[in-house]
Amino acid sequence: MSPNNTITVELYLLCFNEEKMIRHTLNYYSKFCSKITIIDNQSTDESMRLASTYKNLVFKCLDSGNEFVEDKLTASKNNCWKGSTADYVIVCDMDEFLYDENLEEKLVQAKQQNIILPAVIGYNMMSHEFPADYKKGITEQVKHGVRSERFDKQIIFDPKKIKEINYRPGAHLCNPVFYENSNVDSRIELKLLHYKYLGKDYVYKKHKVYVNRMSEISRKKKHGYEYLEGEAHVDYMFESAKSVKRIIK
Repeated sequence: MSPNNTITVELYLLCFNEEKMIRHTLNYYSKFCSKITIIDNQSTDESMRLASTYKNLVFKCLDSGNEFVEDKLTASKNNCWKGSTADYVIVCDMDEFLYDENLEEKLVQAKQQNIILPAVIGYNMMSHEFPADYKKGITEQVKHGVRSERFDKQIIFDPKKIKEINYRPGAHLCNPVFYENSNVDSRIELKLLHYKYLGKDYVYKKHKVYVNRMSEISRKKKHGYEYLEGEAHVDYMFESAKSVKRIIK
């Protein structure tokens, strides 16, 4: 295969106590990412042990004083990828899956067309049960969701063409600084499947842990406000998602 038909993709993945999700995420991304860097925010569960069974992983620790400090998570996302020589880097949370039926082919096309920032269209994927079969891909088990502009996050870009990505808190918005003039290019459009709401019990417990760990500065800045709303927010999200549609064929 000629160099023009190959692609190198590196993943930078934030983690805190993701023992239920981490195998789904690594099973998915390890199929096409040549290197995966896990930035662990002081997990206390089995996340790191489970991840250690995978190849081509690098582990880094993000010390936030055992608190949820959104500013530190954002700073990590803004800097962790610097120095990469890959064609594209993906910078995301554990429940975010960059998806296309022909993803690698699309990324090769993006490289050939010199696209620095492929367009990313967000979907909130929903399930009343957490997908417990790790032998099957999560995209095979949970195919339904709703279109959500809130999840249009620019998680993929060419690191050689960008000086600064400048994510804002939550990485929902960014203000890139380029080595050359550019912007998000809709010639290549990819899906971002956000597997956040997978069974109420799972989400209840996860949000409660985040609230108990939330720093005072994050509370004051209202970072992670949905966690502070407790079970009411989770109930609302599941109730409002009755119109879910099949996103994955």
